Amino acid sequence: MKKITLYTILIIVFCSCQNKKEETNIADENLTNINEIVEAIIIQDSLNVFSKSEDSVMFCSELRKLKIQIPPKKKNNDFILMPLSNGIYTTSLIPFKIKGYTFFSSKDSLYLLEQNSNPEKLKIEKKLINKLNNTTIEKIKIRRENKQRSRFYEMTIPIFSVDRQSAYVELDYHCGGLCGDGQVIFLKKINGKWKIIVQWQSWIS
Repeated sequence: MKKITLYTILIIVFCSCQNKKEETNIADENLTNINEIVEAIIIQDSLNVFSKSEDSVMFCSELRKLKIQIPPKKKNNDFILMPLSNGIYTTSLIPFKIKGYTFFSSKDSLYLLEQNSNPEKLKIEKKLINKLNNTTIEKIKIRRENKQRSRFYEMTIPIFSVDRQSAYVELDYHCGGLCGDGQVIFLKKINGKWKIIVQWQSWIS
């Protein structure tokens, strides 16, 4: 009887671990890099999201997935690609060189597409969440239903180069109604630390 109970427990634990692995589908190395990038952007971009601040802005603890797509073939010279609502074309990343840095090249193509297996959303680590005036998309929805004003930042799961030395992130700021803007951010890992190299405004409302 004890053996049956032990086997049952082991099966449950194994299945739980497998489900957790499938749910995140992100390597431990990338998870570490993701959390380091989130913190680097908050600090380097001077985001007012720390919980100790009285007038701090909320930061969504769930990073959303950014889909990577190969652009359709142009049928004529007048063909213009429409921007993706929740994704990016590979041609927007490859090749990409600015300020003397190469972020993504043709050797990253397959790895970029592999990152489409990322989960729809990914929660940042607890020790980082505890430092922030954090929120979730579900809580934001409830606030909106109750007609409460919500100011918050929402970030995408970083997209990595195959050597994990370059990353691409989109950061959106929402402040209610037709208020907000978005930033595109390219980072490099220099001497073991993630650094914002270039960023620009991608949209404004």
